Amino acid sequence: MSPSPRRFCLRQGTWATHQELDALIGPLNTQAAYKRYLLAVYTLRKSFESAVNEVIWPEHFATWRPTMLAAAMEQDLADLGLAAPPVQPLPLFSNASSLLGALYVTEGASLGARLLVRQAASLGMTANFGARHLTQQVAENEQWTHFLTVLDQAPEFDGTLAIETALSLFSYAMAAVHRADAALEVQKHG
Repeated sequence: MSPSPRRFCLRQGTWATHQELDALIGPLNTQAAYKRYLLAVYTLRKSFESAVNEVIWPEHFATWRPTMLAAAMEQDLADLGLAAPPVQPLPLFSNASSLLGALYVTEGASLGARLLVRQAASLGMTANFGARHLTQQVAENEQWTHFLTVLDQAPEFDGTLAIETALSLFSYAMAAVHRADAALEVQKHG
């Protein structure tokens, strides 16, 4: 499927920051790397889900809603003996364009989950231990396609605002990685 103009706009506007986040997280090839990833991504997902719970959904979204992963991630954290870290609130999404920008980031993560679920499996993480959230993301095959339909059918779309919101979420995720590093360092030496 070739990208729609709106998807292309978001991809082009966020590409460098997205690549920076991916490089910061790196491969999930050790237990420590996986724990770091899980702590950081949980922080983003929990904050996002708290903000999205306050959304009044635009009519063109119909019955589509984003994948909610925080509960599965809390179980994954518990499996690995990690406490759920405190989260910082995200600003509420002021309109459909800002909401679509945020959803581009969170729903787009399902594409990367296909690679991450294999990396997690090599570490012994499964649908029943440590990787529930990844398994859930991968299992919902049509979620991304449905999101793209919602994106393309939005009656009004401010690409600049959507990109700004997406970049804000990527930046929040990078800060969460640094907080996870600090928390794991304290745990290691504490």
